[in-house]
Amino acid sequence: MRQAVRNYLVFLWRSGRLAFEGDWRYYTWMGGLTVLCLLGLNAYAKQFANGLIVTGMSDEVSWGVYIANFTFLVGVAAAAVMMVIPVYIYNNEELHDLVIFGELLAVAAILMCLAFVTVDLGRPDRFWHLIPGIGQFNFPASMLSWDVLVLNGYLLLNVHICGYLLYCRYQGRAPAKWFYIPFVFIAIVWAVSIHTVTAFLYVGLGGRPFWNSAIVGPRFLASAFTAGPALIILAMQVVRRVTASAPVGGASRLRGEQGALQTPKSRAAFFGDLEVLARHLTELAAVPQEVRKNILAGAIVLEAKAGDVFLRQGETDKTTFFVLKGRVVVKREEGGRFRVTRSLGPGEQFGEISALAGTPRTGTAIAEEPSQVLSLPAASLRKLMASPRMNKIIRSRMTERLLITDRALMTLRSIVQVSMLINVFLLVNEVFKEFYSGNLHVASAKYLFVGLHGHHALVPWIWTAIAFNLTAMVLLVLPVSRSLKWLNLTCVLCIVGIWIEKGMGLVIPGFIPTPLGQIVEYRPSLNETLVCFGIWAFGLLCYTVFLRMSVPILQGRLSKANEGQPEFGVAAAGSRSAVQP
Repeated sequence: MRQAVRNYLVFLWRSGRLAFEGDWRYYTWMGGLTVLCLLGLNAYAKQFANGLIVTGMSDEVSWGVYIANFTFLVGVAAAAVMMVIPVYIYNNEELHDLVIFGELLAVAAILMCLAFVTVDLGRPDRFWHLIPGIGQFNFPASMLSWDVLVLNGYLLLNVHICGYLLYCRYQGRAPAKWFYIPFVFIAIVWAVSIHTVTAFLYVGLGGRPFWNSAIVGPRFLASAFTAGPALIILAMQVVRRVTASAPVGGASRLRGEQGALQTPKSRAAFFGDLEVLARHLTELAAVPQEVRKNILAGAIVLEAKAGDVFLRQGETDKTTFFVLKGRVVVKREEGGRFRVTRSLGPGEQFGEISALAGTPRTGTAIAEEPSQVLSLPAASLRKLMASPRMNKIIRSRMTERLLITDRALMTLRSIVQVSMLINVFLLVNEVFKEFYSGNLHVASAKYLFVGLHGHHALVPWIWTAIAFNLTAMVLLVLPVSRSLKWLNLTCVLCIVGIWIEKGMGLVIPGFIPTPLGQIVEYRPSLNETLVCFGIWAFGLLCYTVFLRMSVPILQGRLSKANEGQPEFGVAAAGSRSAVQP
């Protein structure tokens, strides 16, 4: 037990150190976010001292940009389910490597949600009234009590799933499915519930007819499943960019330099080589000795210097490799740049997927230091996998890579495409209901879309959102959005359009006109805006730290196996690796 605690503390220490290591771009980004956080904290200190009078809110309009951001971010958090469902229910391998990034985004989004709720409270010191068992929780009658449960419950679920999977990857062992798969499926239901409960917070206020619609819940989910994956598409391209490297001289020299790399020396494999492998791959001890002797047929040992190539991207052969000594890095070329997808030490394998399937290699494997690698034919690998324990460990490691492919981004594009179509359709339904019926409760909708009695502060906002959403919908339907350049533009339009529609276009009109018929327009104050910027910077800071810690673990560059060794390539998120292709 004591050793387990020590191992976990070392894992946290080594992961936490990465948040303070990077190149100039990383420090500039983190420094800028820190400055915004401090400005937001200073603005909140003024609000805490003087009260909500420093904001643009009033007795008539008691919810503003704080709740607008809260509503949008709950949707971003819920959108993580759109990556979990394809992977864990439909076994979509393209999104397998991106699930953890989606769940980390959900954690950052929920932290921002809790921060926006806190700053919206006039007396945050009275928050203890909402704590179950301490305050007057008023469960289940109050929708706020439901919101407290679902938000904090969803946060704990995602922290557990991400933390456990990353720790198992760090330890180099397969995660126990019973310890996280049930929580994955609970999180799927919980993700839908957090945004549904948020919608019910609005729908349940009978005195605000603008919100009294049965399709508010479906609208929330449709917009969430549009903006959330759109954010992930942009974030993953940033990760892919900063974890990539290219040789000096650019892409024109790329293939020439790769071809100039040396091939390692080889010799026949002996039984003693398997014994060396068994010291690092303990599951091999369960394989009968006769089988181990049989697999040596056709096996060789490659002895490489730093920079030697074991396999090249695009080649086709049916051999797989196990590292006996040293370290091997696997890089994938995309768009003239190389990204590390795996970093492997003694006892780990590479090349097994293409060897078994007979497909072209998806990356180039290079010795990062003087190394010895055992090369086995695919037939020998199948003999090894006849052992249940070896089969389990080899198959579990087939997914241990960081592979952000264009196909995965296109899968997310398809989710955004369908969700945006549904979102626009539901908006049209809502507009039709408000204006065609012509009842007494259409005043809020008129204020939002065309203005009311000379008051039209939100009209430019909502029509900008509609223009953005319609443009994004058209681009998503057209093949042009299969180009990453146009897809990025489309994602930005989706995010901004939905933020306006679910924020300023939903929260504020519900208070205008007041039940007494007054029209009191709301404009956020500078202090309020600075607090919002500060919280968004805090959320981005958290997400950046999460990615900074998780990417080296997913690549295999930070693991228990290299605990006492110099850090392999984790010094900078976008720095050059030790071996340039």
